Amino acid sequence: MPNSPLQEVELNAEFFELLYQHSEFCEAIGKVTLAASRFESDLREYLRRRGVTAKKNLTLGPLIASLERHGMLSENGVQVLRGLKQQRNYLTHSLYDLFANRTDETLLPRDNLVPEDVFTFVDKAWELEQNLVGLTGLLEDAVARIQNGPSSSEHDDELLFRP
Repeated sequence: MPNSPLQEVELNAEFFELLYQHSEFCEAIGKVTLAASRFESDLREYLRRRGVTAKKNLTLGPLIASLERHGMLSENGVQVLRGLKQQRNYLTHSLYDLFANRTDETLLPRDNLVPEDVFTFVDKAWELEQNLVGLTGLLEDAVARIQNGPSSSEHDDELLFRP
């Protein structure tokens, strides 16, 4: 017999507690947060070096929009960064809502979870952290090219993440 909606919410709350207590998951989420912070900071620096004013408090969504608006991303780059933003937001802002049935089940499962499924969540967090670190490396290379180049106008037509 399937669980009632109330039973399912109770089971989901138990799974959330498993995640909360799982040291590797918490470490991965912490590293996602730090990697995202570095990535956002480097995006602001990239925009600044390209002559675009970016407020210090701009977060990933507005930074992506600014890059897009100024023609600094290919369509593929826009899609990659939007996907990254969606994953980051889901993991850092929506997990409790997922288990409380307050948001849709999209990137991660909610129903019929068993304790071993914690590792699925751990893997997703590590994957996101690695993607952020990898893109940050590319971004920092781009900032260095601008910084070390003869003039910033030489980079005016350059896309941040070339296809």
